[in-house]
Amino acid sequence: MTEKPWNEGQTDTRRARLWQRQEEIEETLQKNLNHTLVTAVHLLVNQPSAEQRLSEQNFHNKHKIFVHRINALPKYRDFFDYVNDRLQNQLVVMMNMDIYIGEGFEMVNKTFLVKSNKAYVLTRHGRLEKKCNMGGKRGYCGANYIRSHDAYIFVLTQPLDESVLAELDYDMNVLGAENRLIWVLRNRVKKRLLNPCEHLKTYHNHCVDIHGSVRPRIDKGGYKGGGVEPSGL
Repeated sequence: MTEKPWNEGQTDTRRARLWQRQEEIEETLQKNLNHTLVTAVHLLVNQPSAEQRLSEQNFHNKHKIFVHRINALPKYRDFFDYVNDRLQNQLVVMMNMDIYIGEGFEMVNKTFLVKSNKAYVLTRHGRLEKKCNMGGKRGYCGANYIRSHDAYIFVLTQPLDESVLAELDYDMNVLGAENRLIWVLRNRVKKRLLNPCEHLKTYHNHCVDIHGSVRPRIDKGGYKGGGVEPSGL
């Protein structure tokens, strides 16, 4: 977080604050590594220093980490390229780096998702974290839902073709990024989408208030209407 390109164009570029955000991201990673149902954590990184730091950290369950280098800040296409190449026919949970999974994931049934051609697009929760209380914030699962989605659970039984991947070739930290992804999953990948966020709980760990300072909107035109209301499984 403290080096280019991550430290550029942020709302706060003070090194001490960026290090606090780095620590928060690593806390989140450790929570995912600790989860008994997580068998592997695939990390896409674009900096040699990030790869080196991961190798130096004494994470519990570190054997679950698989690092993949990319050449620039990650786009949704990078993740789906990775799934195309390495995770075909596997249950994938794709999340932002400040999200960790919580209760209910023993209810996820891979066979059901494949046979019903469904995918889950989850809205996050908040609770007391090390640096602050993330509970009760706008955009969370339940009464505060505002089309915010941070975790995607799916199985790709066949690779996405180039025309679909091209529609995912955009930065992840722009406004409307999730809505456009949901539009693509629904209309191009032809998945039936559900948001069982009350049953499958994910948590947001973002106490250090640093965000990208320039965030254009990406879900204009035909990509509108990407929300999925909370539902059952």
